[in-house]
Parts: sequence; structure tokens; C-alpha cells
Amino acid sequence: MDAATSSSELTTLVAGATQWSSRADGSVAPSLAAGLFHRDVRLVSGLRLTIDGVSPSLLVSDRRGPARSHQIFALRHDADRSPTVLLHRRREVTANVAVDHYSVHGYEQPLIGELRLGYEHDLMDVVAIKTGQVPPASRAVERTAEGWSVADGRYGLWVHAEPAARIDGSTFAWELDVAPGASWSATITHTPTVDGRAVELTGTEGDAEGSALSVSGVDRRWTVGIRAAAEDRDALRVRVPELDLAYLGAGVPWYMALFGRDTLLTALGSMIAGTGVGLDVAEALARYQGREHDPATAEQPGRILHELRTGGAEVFGVPAGTPYYGTVDASPLFVMLLGELHRWGADDARLGALLPAARAAVAWCTDHGDLDGDGFVEYLPDPDGLKNQGWKDSDDPMVHADGREAQGSIALAEVQAYLYAALRDLARLEEAYGDAGAAPDLRARAASLRERFTNAFWLPEQRIVAMALDGDKRPLAVASSNMGHVLWTGILDDEVGGVVADRLAEPDLLTTWGVRTLASTERAYSPLSYHRGSIWPHDSAICAVGLARYGRTEAAMRLGTGLLGTAERFGWRLPELFGGQDETEVPFAVPYPAACSPQAWSAVVPLGVLRLALGLDPDVSAGTVGLASRLPEDVDLHVAGIQIGDGHLEVRVRGEDVQVRSCPPGLRIIDTQR
Repeated sequence: MDAATSSSELTTLVAGATQWSSRADGSVAPSLAAGLFHRDVRLVSGLRLTIDGVSPSLLVSDRRGPARSHQIFALRHDADRSPTVLLHRRREVTANVAVDHYSVHGYEQPLIGELRLGYEHDLMDVVAIKTGQVPPASRAVERTAEGWSVADGRYGLWVHAEPAARIDGSTFAWELDVAPGASWSATITHTPTVDGRAVELTGTEGDAEGSALSVSGVDRRWTVGIRAAAEDRDALRVRVPELDLAYLGAGVPWYMALFGRDTLLTALGSMIAGTGVGLDVAEALARYQGREHDPATAEQPGRILHELRTGGAEVFGVPAGTPYYGTVDASPLFVMLLGELHRWGADDARLGALLPAARAAVAWCTDHGDLDGDGFVEYLPDPDGLKNQGWKDSDDPMVHADGREAQGSIALAEVQAYLYAALRDLARLEEAYGDAGAAPDLRARAASLRERFTNAFWLPEQRIVAMALDGDKRPLAVASSNMGHVLWTGILDDEVGGVVADRLAEPDLLTTWGVRTLASTERAYSPLSYHRGSIWPHDSAICAVGLARYGRTEAAMRLGTGLLGTAERFGWRLPELFGGQDETEVPFAVPYPAACSPQAWSAVVPLGVLRLALGLDPDVSAGTVGLASRLPEDVDLHVAGIQIGDGHLEVRVRGEDVQVRSCPPGLRIIDTQR
């Protein structure tokens, strides 16, 4: 990224496979994260609007939802510097086209001049851009009847203008003569191509119905924030027609691929907005579940993939269209998602068909994930892929208290906790769809894991759960956000869990904006590192649920409402991560320069906070819906369209008072206030 632009300064529009990131004025300068992207290829790497060779003055820029923006420029001024000729640019992105509509309006003065739109197009893939490869020169274009086209290999772009313009290479130019009271307009259509053909979709992105969730009230953090979260989740849904595949892209621009962990946590965190996305995620991952042993891709039977690139980029030497499997947490998270979908009453036929995949995922954890037979899931660095294979998958997050990096195999605390939850959820799924006789053994295995986990990971003198065990089974005795994931699963008993929850809520971890990935009191702490002290919204949201699970409601809601306030600071779109500084150091959240935004698991955080605030805990098979409002007394919300089973829940909530307006048939509300 160049010195002048960070991702926090970009306006990003997204509609599935197509994304456009630009500066606030809609322009694209040579910048790491900017451009028009489709299927992992940057089709436009530069765009400049000029009038008589000069960039016009931007008056206002506004993003309207996930896929539209509007800028207004002053093209002429009077002697008092009041704008007299205005230019509007309205930009819209859909899954297979991006359109810029320009309109010039004259008021007190005429406009006589040349309007130019100059393009550059390097056709680089996002992995090459992210790793800092030098961009090639702008590709040569071919003239068409109304514009130009450019291509390199499979991927390309058609651009045409209406009305016709003078074309110089890939620059459009119009000679304007706009009198006072008159106007002029033009439309530029950008059509991505694959194998020389425009992309055609047979349906909407994904196939699941859009969310029916609606929230009304006077507090914009809850209303605007939650609406934006649901919209961004839907906007990140990608369809690849030639693969007959629909999935959630993990984040713009680097990670618009199918990621196991990311999509699973996104689906788990956004269940309140409907179960359709979760079912799509589970089915897509089951389709690519490991079947054989392949060291080149880290595939093993039952393993859920880490990453599947579906466009013009490869990863770790694995070509697009072939999964890379180097992750240890996606397999248990897959089973956890199925268990949660069952509690929410998702489609029984679709869930039942996924039971073999759930069995295989748990079997992978014990047959292949346990490298040394100690009953814990571990990983070794992949020499050709990821060094670390949990959600903190950068090169340096696994540290001891003295700051040294851990060596050898790594057994992550949260992965053992996920496996505990997965065993219990598989027991539930067996009882519903398979072999009920297998359930007692699965629950006994979970109970045994719980005891062994506490003995190995619980460090009572420091009041923490170790972040991991290294290759010598020594605990990484650092205070980290991983403890929140452990609390989320319920693997700790109430006494130990309460102590850990209190430690998590201390100010070296819990800040105004979220939970630090590593406590500020640790030697390796660095607030703008990727995983050693920065704040990740999805991680913080999981911590909030974990705090509430062990009765630390005040800390949980302080964290949840803090995340909503941070979302407002970032234009109602929480980024992938941001700095770990607290408000005692800086009075605002500090952007991380290359963060993805929107990022799926960050985008849905407000949805998870809403569920947390409502204390919403459905169990359709038991015929119950738990409610325990934790809203602040001054917040009054009307929440409708919460899909549970075959119906929808509607509630009016003010503080701890809950009025149920409607409930799906066959379900009863229970008060679970603690």
C-alpha cells in the first residue's frame, strides 16, 4: 500500500465476486488495495477523472449500502468560491458488472471544457499484489465499437461508454458545452469477462433467501449497525457458475475465496439473521471435505479445507479450483455449525445429509489431527504452506511469556475446546439423524477431554488458560484472547471458567474497542501487529459470548456495545482488525493499514451482539426459546423476523423487559436470565 492510502481510507463496494475499492472521490491511484476486482484479479488498477486536465474538487462522498456510492464534485466556482457547476458520480456494483453514471449540472455559469476518464489495468492477481510483487505496465487494450477491452489469460474486462466518447488508448474524453440550467450525462459500464465471455449468473448470489431480520429503535448503533451487518454478509456471497458453487467470501480484497474457518465462524456469528447461509456454508465445505492423503495440499480424510481460490490466483502453489487444507480448527468448527443449525431448527433433510461429513470431521481430529497420541489436536508448520494453522495464522503469534516463539508441534487451547463442543454436537446429531446409541460414548469422550484439558492448560497461579502447548508440552503461559474462545464452548467448569472470565475482563486485555489478542502486559505485545496485541472484532465478539456464558454479563455487554460504537467509527463496517491501543492512549480506534473491509466475520459482529443482548438461545428439538435481555435500560428495540424453525420470532425489548409479539408455533419462551 502506498504511503498515502490505507484500507481505512478506501470506499469499498462489494457484490459477491465483484468489488471496487477506491479513494473517497472514486479514483484509483497506484495503491495496494485499490481497484476493480473480479474473481481475485484486479481489472482496473488506475482511474482518474479530470476536467481540462485538473482533478475536480470533491464536495461529498457517501457509501449507500454495500454496493453503491455517490460523489459530488464542483467543476466551476464563482468569485466567492461558491460551486456553480456540479458533477455527480453514482457508482453501483453487481455480481457481474460495475456501472459509473456521471451527470453534470450547470447553474449560474456555463461549462465549456474537456472531461476525461483515464484508466490503468495491470490484471494482477490479489496474491501477487498482497505479497508485494511489482505491478506490470498497464496492459494494451483493443478498441471496440463503444469502448475498449483488455484481457490476459482467462480474465479480462470490457468497458463501454454511452454516449460515445473520443477514445485514446483506455481514456474516454468528451468535449462539454453545458449552459446554465442544462445538464449532460454519461454511463460507463465495466463488464468482467472469463474466457472472453461476460459473466452470466443463473440466480442471485448464493441461493439462500435474504434475511428477514429487522431492528427498529432510536439508537443508531443497534439499528443502522445491525442493518449494515446483514447487508454486508449478503453482499459477500459469491457464486461461481462453472463450479456450481455458492459461498461466503471471507474479505475484500485479499480473501474473496472459500475459507473454512472464516465462513464457519461467520455463519455461527450471524445465525440470528437466518439459517440459510449456514446451510450453504456447511454444504460447500462438505463437498470439498478431504477424501485422501495429499501432502501437496495437506489433504487428509475428513479434513475441512482452509482455503479454496476460485478465480485467477493460486495459494501456496495450489492452483485455483483445488483446496488447500492446512488448518486444524475448521473440522471441529464444521460440526459445531451443524449442531447450532440443528438448535435453530434448520432444514432436517439438508442437515441429516451432512451427518456423514460431521462424523468424518470428528474422526479427522482424532485420527490425523492428534499427531502424538496424547488426545489433543496439534499441528506442525507446513513447509510449503501455513506455519500456524489456527485462526492466528500469521508467522509469529505463538509465543512464550519471555517472548520466544514456540517450537515444534502446537496444540491450541481453542481447538481442544472446539473439539469438546464438536463431540457433544455430534452426539446431538446422531440422536436426531443417525445412531442414537453412539451418543453416550461421544459425550463420555467430551467429558474426558474436558478433564484432560483443564489439567494441561489451566494455570491457576496466573488465572489463565495457556494459549497453547508447544512441542515439549510446555504451556504458552501468556494472557490472550484465545481464552475467550475456550469460555465460548463451555469446556471449563463454572469455578475455573469464572476465574478465567474475570482475568479476560481485566484492562490489559479488555479495552474500550475490543479484546486484545495478546495482553498489553505481555513481553511480546505490539498493538499494531497482526496477532500479538491488535484487536479483531470477531475474536472480541466470541469473547463477549464466553464472558456471558460464565455470568460476567456486565463485562460482556460493555464489550458488545463497545464493538457497536467502534463499528460506527468505521462507517458501520468493522474491519478485519485494528490497533490494540485503549482510549487512555488514543481517543479512537487506530486503523490497521492493510485490513480487509468488509471482512465476513467482522461484518457480522453486530448480529452476534444483538443475539448476546437478547440472551437468545433457541432449541427447536426441545421446543424452547431462551430469552434473557441484557440491553441497557435506555435502549428500546423492536426486533422482528428472527427465523427459528419454520417461523419467526418478534420481540419488543427495553432494558431487561421483554415483550414477545409472536413466536413460532410449537415453541415456548423460557426466561434464562442469570
